[in-house]
Amino acid sequence: IPGESSMKELRKAIDLNVTSTMWVSSQFTKTFLTTSPAESSASAAKSPLVRIVNISSLCAVDPFPTMSIYCAGKAARDMFHSVLAKEHSSNSKENDEGADDKEDESSQEQKQSFKVLNYAPGPCDTQMTDDLAGSSVLDDGLHKYFTTSKQESTLVRSEDTAKKLVQILRLDEYESGSHVDYYDV
Repeated sequence: IPGESSMKELRKAIDLNVTSTMWVSSQFTKTFLTTSPAESSASAAKSPLVRIVNISSLCAVDPFPTMSIYCAGKAARDMFHSVLAKEHSSNSKENDEGADDKEDESSQEQKQSFKVLNYAPGPCDTQMTDDLAGSSVLDDGLHKYFTTSKQESTLVRSEDTAKKLVQILRLDEYESGSHVDYYDV
């Protein structure tokens, strides 16, 4: 959206794309992690396996002309989820100092029990890309990219990015809170 959005449109976009995601992730975390981050390393064996996936975008880490609100929203979501990962990591200095081997194992287990992934699915063939390809206010370079990608069928298919996400989650080798793009794997 170019810089001519009303305050009402801006608030609606931020509420939909940022506020609601923060609330849902917070409620999910609160529901599945009943202990505080400091207490959780002591009870790692009791902790459920929890994974939160934020559907991100290249727009979270790269600025795109005429997409400022979307980019800002995606960047805010990535940062929120990265902080959430850090808050629930047992890899803090407090937990590492003076820990014996058993505590190190427990800490490692807890570290693996809660993870957050910011996953950018790539430029998918969706209603959004249809809208971008048909937009009269989108940056010329982006408009050309989406129009050409749509015509040449080079956009990522939803099924393909979903399979990639499942693969990433199954391997579980990503760093909690990191941003992983479809094309990175």
